[in-house]
Amino acid sequence: MGALIAVLLTLVMAVACTRQPAALGAAHATALGDSARAFLAEFTRLSAAAQWDSLSQLYSARSDFRFLESGEVRYASAGAIREALRGVPAGTRIRTEYTDVAVQPIAPGLAGVSALFSTRFVDSAGGGFGFAGAISLTLQRESAGWRIIAGHSSAPVRRGP
Repeated sequence: MGALIAVLLTLVMAVACTRQPAALGAAHATALGDSARAFLAEFTRLSAAAQWDSLSQLYSARSDFRFLESGEVRYASAGAIREALRGVPAGTRIRTEYTDVAVQPIAPGLAGVSALFSTRFVDSAGGGFGFAGAISLTLQRESAGWRIIAGHSSAPVRRGP
């Protein structure tokens, strides 16, 4: 019984001593939110301008990077996203509008972003296709600026009769 109490006390002390993330003051949280929104605007601008090399640099090279789409891991690395962007046909632009954007400051240099989106792939002749849905991103401030370290997008699924 004494050993069990010692183990429980050790666990309680370990949890109590765990370092909590640095708290964000209101001004810091606001600045972080503004900065994350500016990142999203730059992401949108680069996509619309078909600047794939610059756009691809906005994804983190972290080994644990993941991007999920509609129920599956679509890209297991930023390299996979870079490869997909290299495959976009010449003359194609990606135009995306975001609505209901929410930024959740998590800690200094870390933010969650969620939004509804409407995307249209437009080719040089003005044709293309579009889709809409929801997106969530986890952004981390790295030495070169904000980078996407994880993301998810999905399209609405009809439910019921």
